[in-house]
Amino acid sequence: MSNIVKRVEAYYGALSSGDIETVLTMFAETGVMRDPVGSPAADTDMARRQRYAGIGAMFDEFTITPEDIVPGGDEAAARWSARGRTKAGRDIAFSGVSTFVFDDAGQIAVMSAYWNPATVVAALQA
Repeated sequence: MSNIVKRVEAYYGALSSGDIETVLTMFAETGVMRDPVGSPAADTDMARRQRYAGIGAMFDEFTITPEDIVPGGDEAAARWSARGRTKAGRDIAFSGVSTFVFDDAGQIAVMSAYWNPATVVAALQA
């Protein structure tokens, strides 16, 4: 298994366990988080911290599982599925694809997540 695959698996493992501090240390200082793509990029530690805190605040339970990770050089694409229980007790499931670009130190330089936020918004408002 490549180091890139291990890094992507570690990212999803930390995210699923709610270990946001570990997730944040996986990003380069100038790392860019585009999650979801189309929303403003989080390109500082504070912006990434706020984005992950916002995601966590929506759920009592949340897991995201990579179903397929395809490495290529210092990059990878991952198809994933997510499941959660909202603060209102509603179960939700959605899926997407994320791409990762790693820097020379093995940290995330750019992470872009492609998924449909309308699915989550509908579940939160139901």
